[in-house]
Amino acid sequence: MDPRLYRSAMLGDAISLRKLVEEDQMDLTRQLTPQENNALHIAAKHGRSDFAEELLRSSSLSHSLLFKSNSDGDLPLHMASREGHVACVNLFINSMTRNSTLGDRVTDLESNNGAASAVWLKRNSKGNTALHESLRFCHANVTTALLELDPGFADSVNLAGESALYLASEVGMTVVVDRILSRGSSFSLEGPNGRTPLHASAIGKHFDITELLLDKLPDLINKVDMSGRNALHYAASTAGFLISQLLVQKDRSLSYVKDDDGLAPFFVAIQFGHIRTTCMILDHCLDVGELRDTRGRNALHMAIKNNTMRMLRAVLKRPELGGLVNEPDNDGNTPLHVATKDHLYTRVKLMLAADGVDVRARNKEGLTALDISEHSWELSFRQKFIRQSLLHRGAVRRHFQSQLRMRYKKNALNRTGVDLKSYTKTVSLVATLLATISFAAAFTMPGGYNSDGPNKGYAILIKRSALKAFLLSDTVTFCSSLALAVLMTWGTLGDLEFLRSTAIWSQHLLKIAFYGSLVTFGTGVYAVISDECLWLAIVVCLMVCSIPFICRLLITGSSIMTPYAAILHAAQLEPLMEQPRIVQNAAITGQ
Repeated sequence: MDPRLYRSAMLGDAISLRKLVEEDQMDLTRQLTPQENNALHIAAKHGRSDFAEELLRSSSLSHSLLFKSNSDGDLPLHMASREGHVACVNLFINSMTRNSTLGDRVTDLESNNGAASAVWLKRNSKGNTALHESLRFCHANVTTALLELDPGFADSVNLAGESALYLASEVGMTVVVDRILSRGSSFSLEGPNGRTPLHASAIGKHFDITELLLDKLPDLINKVDMSGRNALHYAASTAGFLISQLLVQKDRSLSYVKDDDGLAPFFVAIQFGHIRTTCMILDHCLDVGELRDTRGRNALHMAIKNNTMRMLRAVLKRPELGGLVNEPDNDGNTPLHVATKDHLYTRVKLMLAADGVDVRARNKEGLTALDISEHSWELSFRQKFIRQSLLHRGAVRRHFQSQLRMRYKKNALNRTGVDLKSYTKTVSLVATLLATISFAAAFTMPGGYNSDGPNKGYAILIKRSALKAFLLSDTVTFCSSLALAVLMTWGTLGDLEFLRSTAIWSQHLLKIAFYGSLVTFGTGVYAVISDECLWLAIVVCLMVCSIPFICRLLITGSSIMTPYAAILHAAQLEPLMEQPRIVQNAAITGQ
């Protein structure tokens, strides 16, 4: 395309257009971009209605540009509708109706069985009419103008299987939905994958449209898509509480419909963590908790596998679901088995606190929850805490002296694949540092030494109990760390099993040195400042004493609060129900 014409069309410069046509005698029908857009396409894209009007007036052949498609099958009307330029759309509509002849009609094999239809109903390469384009980008004024032009727009379906009514319901254009339903003419109810406009309104959480559809087309409420899901399935997955409530009030039987995966809307609400919707369905259908999916899993199994502690607490509080705590799935696994198998410590704790939980229940393999906690032992802190909780609650093993119990007695350093050499280097470095520090501390006495008198050279605070404790703890730290350094040195000279044995012993020596260094610091500070500032000395000692508890808390928290379920057990967890485009976008943006 000539750059002058392109710039004029983009900027809406009608004066330049006249010059190109009258003085340069430019043939506008031959001026195309690489995508085969003509000047009218460019003007429509940028909303230059004055330029487009001048272009259509400039030559007897110019009106033919109105009916020319680009490489994507778009007419200028498609572009103007997509961009929402209603002035251009009205101009094109008026021009089409004036210039349309039988020769300007196209054959639409997909929707009209080969019958000729008006050119403005032409589809692009995606099967979209101009109405589809305006609906997809939520241009209500353009949509209204197109529906006034030809009611046949409402009967067309694009290649994605989306009808005009479906798109309007999905994007929330209530006025358009009402106009289509009220005209009395034919319209299509089709949606992708067998979904209906009611599915679309539930997906988009458009309450007004849902009410309108149920009022005008009550039969839609029982329609399911190709996966067997009704509108309540989608409302339950998108936190559409009001829509879910409306659907359940209209027809309680929707709550019992299972999709092809055996999931009822109740299970979907649990999977996606929508507590209000879950409780609402239970309030209207008290026996819905008896439902099972194709694997025999109940509501508690779903809450444990797919959601948060808040949902699990909410489910456990419901008296209608109280009997589910010991219900097995098809493999005989109770909810406690599932939580233990997936190393879900907080869920195990919550299940153990539930009334009537059977910690001795066995699955079809004969394994109790305690057996599972010790099976495939990874020697992680999380497993250790789960095992301790089960034992505290009175859990039993399949065999009193099982091999599983013996496996638990193994140290973490016995685990296959552990890097003992790196561990040895790290421990040796720590031991050397502790020995150096404790050696220096012994000769840098808190309070200093007497510089004169009969006790010259003696420690000033030697008679204080705090200083005596300082010396004893410092000696313990020095001896432990030095022994640890020597042990690690000898360990590297032996075979792998000797190195493993020395590494296990090093853990005990390192713990002694660690506690010794804490006592050394605390007693040293106390001996020096207790006479002048007792409260500060006490605070320092309390802070020092808190370090073991803080370490324990951090280890515990790191073990049980890490979002490991999505990483370590991704292969075991159920994939969430596949959702349409609008639901996926809402999940990504957190809406």
